[in-house]
Amino acid sequence: METTKLHICKLEATQEWLCLDARAYIAECLEACVTVEMLADLREIFPRQALTVASVQVCELQRKRIQRWLKEQNGEVQDLGESPQFLQSSMDTSLGQCSS
Repeated sequence: METTKLHICKLEATQEWLCLDARAYIAECLEACVTVEMLADLREIFPRQALTVASVQVCELQRKRIQRWLKEQNGEVQDLGESPQFLQSSMDTSLGQCSS
């Protein structure tokens, strides 16, 4: 697995980040994530607390994907026992299962 330095937003979440409109927008961005790289981009853009608060609005299936990607990005996944291609293809087939 290639090691890349993650750039994580260091900003504190202000009221602007936590308002309903901002949370809804961030939740939409999280729902639209289809790769671990897209999640890394969002972690670079949005404050951690804003992502956490918005993630409550994300469907359960997508939230589980995001949790898995976070573990991967944080180096908590050792041996998945399955190839990344298999995991990605199984995620791709279930993308349509979330309903807003």
